[in-house]
Amino acid sequence: MKKLLIFFALFLVALLSFAQKWPTVRIDSAVSVQLPKGYEKKDTTGEFSLVARSSFGTILVFKTPDNPRVLPDIERDRHLEEYYDDYVQKVASSAKEGRILDERDTVLGDLKVKDFTLVVDSGSGKQFRNFRIMHVSGASYTFEFLYEDIHEEYSRPERDRFFSAITVNESLSRQDQYTTDVPPGLDPLVIGAIVGVIILSILVFLFVKKRRTRAIP
Repeated sequence: MKKLLIFFALFLVALLSFAQKWPTVRIDSAVSVQLPKGYEKKDTTGEFSLVARSSFGTILVFKTPDNPRVLPDIERDRHLEEYYDDYVQKVASSAKEGRILDERDTVLGDLKVKDFTLVVDSGSGKQFRNFRIMHVSGASYTFEFLYEDIHEEYSRPERDRFFSAITVNESLSRQDQYTTDVPPGLDPLVIGAIVGVIILSILVFLFVKKRRTRAIP
C-alpha cells in the first residue's frame, strides 16, 4: 500500500510539473530554450550559463565563445564531426566510472548537433547526463539534463520537453557552423573551454544533489 501511495504521489508531481508552462529564455539572437520557472542565470564576459531544476532532474545550459587560440579549423562537415567527437571523448574521460551511451548525430533546423548520454555509476546508484552539443555563430552550446536512475521513468517527459524546446534562428544555415579566418598551426583540441564546462557542470550537479539530500527529512 505504501509503495502504491508513493507511486501515485510521484505521478501527480510529474503531471503537475508537465502542466506548468515553461518560459522561453533567449540565450542570444541565435538560440533560445524553455526552462522551468526559478532558473538561475549567469551572463558575464566570456561566460554564460543557465541552471534550472525540474521535479525530477537538473538542467544545465552553457555557452562558450570560440577561443581562436585553441579552436580547430572547422571548414567542412567532417571537421564539425571531429569537433563533436573530440568533445564526447573529453566528457567520457572526465568521469572515471562513466560510459557513453546513445551517441548520435542529428539536426536542429539546418544545423548539425550531437546527442549522447553519460552514465556514471558511483556505487550508490546510477546518474544520467543527457547532452546536446552544438557549434554555431562563433560559440559552442552545451545542453544537459541530469537525473538519478530512480527517477528515470518520471524524468523522461521533462527531458524530452527540454530538448524539444531548444530552438535556433531560422536564418541560420550550416555555413554558420564553420569558422573563418582561423590562423594556421593551432592546436586541434579545444582543451580549455571543454574541460571548464565539464568541471563546472559536475560541480553544479554535485551541489544540487547535496542540497536536495539535506532537504529530505
